[in-house]
Amino acid sequence: MQSCEVKAVSQRLKAIYKDGAFVPIPNGDKLNVAENAEVEITVHDPHVVPATATSDEERERALRELFASWDAHPLRPDAPRLTRDEMHERR
Repeated sequence: MQSCEVKAVSQRLKAIYKDGAFVPIPNGDKLNVAENAEVEITVHDPHVVPATATSDEERERALRELFASWDAHPLRPDAPRLTRDEMHERR
């Protein structure tokens, strides 16, 4: 019986989501993927910054700083109230 060697391959590329499909942005590199091969895509929002805290103490410190900032800059009681549509408006 002949053994089959399986290699995990990971490639990173940028793409644009257009008309219901991800269209790769050409960068000059050829993808090493067979035609009609099934691939796994992980989508990351470029506007979301991942957490960098590495310990519980660091997370607690960051949370205390956030609360202190909120306390230092409270919302005015007469501030305009946004509607749900205004809060979720996409630009």
